[in-house]
Amino acid sequence: MLNLDMRQLEYFVTAASAGSYASAAKKLFVSPQAISKGVQVLERNMGVALFERGPNGIALTSFGETFYRESKTVLESLERLQSMADRYQREHAASLSVGIHSLCFKEHGGSIDWNDLLEFHDAHKNIDPSFVEMRGDSIVDLVDGDALDFGISVLLDKDFEVFEGILLKKFPLAAIVSAGEDYLKACETVSLNELVRGQLVLFSEEDAFNNFFVEQVEREGSSVEVSPLQIRTDSDIDFVINRRLYTVRPYQHATRTTKGDSVKILPIRNAEESYIQMPLYLFWKKGRRLSDSEGAFVEMVVGFYRAAKDVCPKAPQC
Repeated sequence: MLNLDMRQLEYFVTAASAGSYASAAKKLFVSPQAISKGVQVLERNMGVALFERGPNGIALTSFGETFYRESKTVLESLERLQSMADRYQREHAASLSVGIHSLCFKEHGGSIDWNDLLEFHDAHKNIDPSFVEMRGDSIVDLVDGDALDFGISVLLDKDFEVFEGILLKKFPLAAIVSAGEDYLKACETVSLNELVRGQLVLFSEEDAFNNFFVEQVEREGSSVEVSPLQIRTDSDIDFVINRRLYTVRPYQHATRTTKGDSVKILPIRNAEESYIQMPLYLFWKKGRRLSDSEGAFVEMVVGFYRAAKDVCPKAPQC
């Protein structure tokens, strides 16, 4: 049986077509020496010369001409087979759609890197994934409506009537307030009861996030006065300056994305002097049986959060 290496065969066919090792090397992005050595190894393995070499370059031998035609047919057949395999893989790849909250990404202070998602795709060719940055309400609605397979976002207790999932982490919350507020000037943290003396600026399309905070306030017997403003999680927050307004964000997100001396970032504590922590879940529709590829995805996301180094506030004090 012939000992043929497909790379050597490709070197030979390209050199024969191009007329020189140098031209073949340019087409294949290798050195002329690599082409020459590959052809020599091919000739040695076969026991027959394919090129005549002279001062004017290379020329096919009589056997080399026949071998060139057959080799070219073989390489073309291999390319067709690879194309068939690629097409079959695309047509039969299992779909995997995931809605990911904006605050989960590293550029917003989270733990997920877009490059890690691309690496997952590269390592699992049997999966056709779709990773979409979204707001919380859209994620919940689309997973509930079977338009998404998985979601990564904040959930409320009532949501587990419909979903099941994994707690990825609990992240401490912080308020962003005007640095000019007299009653908060000396504070490094803020209690819920102190905070609600101002007006809360809600996030738009983030019912679970907003409601979680409001529920924490109500548990301590207070109520929230809501500002007429509703903003995105990446909105500029200069509007709080010199106003008794505040917005609530994950502490890690706030410290990474909020700069300047005109505002303060205050971790929020409850009546027990513990930090208010909001849960983040990877979730899916209740009753779903996870495939092996889906299980690999879940394992990857859990790994992100186990490996992440959190930015934590100091011990509560004011």
